[in-house]
Amino acid sequence: MDYYTVLGVSKSVTTGEIRKAYLVLAKKYHPDKFTDRKEAEKMHEKFSLIVKAYKTLLDHTKRTEYDKTLASTSYKQKVEETPRKIQAKMAFKNGIEYYKKGNFWRAEKYFKSAVSLSPDTPLYNSYLGLTLGRQGSKDGALKYCQKAVDKELYNSHFHVNLGIVYKLLDDNENALKCFKEALAWNEKDSRAQEELKKIKHKVKKKAGFFSRFLKKGG
Repeated sequence: MDYYTVLGVSKSVTTGEIRKAYLVLAKKYHPDKFTDRKEAEKMHEKFSLIVKAYKTLLDHTKRTEYDKTLASTSYKQKVEETPRKIQAKMAFKNGIEYYKKGNFWRAEKYFKSAVSLSPDTPLYNSYLGLTLGRQGSKDGALKYCQKAVDKELYNSHFHVNLGIVYKLLDDNENALKCFKEALAWNEKDSRAQEELKKIKHKVKKKAGFFSRFLKKGG
């Protein structure tokens, strides 16, 4: 995730807009706002990145150098695409097609191939884990989804996938944490918003059932 994305601004952002974006994020994510120790530690990591992005983009010289590095990295990634990476992309693309059709067994084969060809790509790991979760494979599902989250902590999409796996395993508590974590990184993540609504509705419905049951018993 580049610094512009961290601050939620475009690459043509002005100095004033950088300051404004930083102040909004600082009010929301400063570690001192969180009383829970684990949450505070997570927010400390996020806030450190926000501060680093802010200081880099606010300084004209640092920003110019950063933009050059960003452009150079992007170019190198395009040039250095090896046959294995191209094969991995194709395998992943095929896996997504089968996943969308609900053919999880076939999708799993392609996602495994993608991970085998490019083991450190978070996207491939996340979808392999999600597909395994759809088929009830607990350990493998959590392992691959968690690996993706660990690789790109700031990617809300991967938190949502991990949350869905927990939900499939009837672990609503951890699922809820994942969806909230996704929204902490990206409050506009529509998948996280939708999943959060579903799980809250499910918990509320379950609580209502037990309430009626206890009343009848009384």
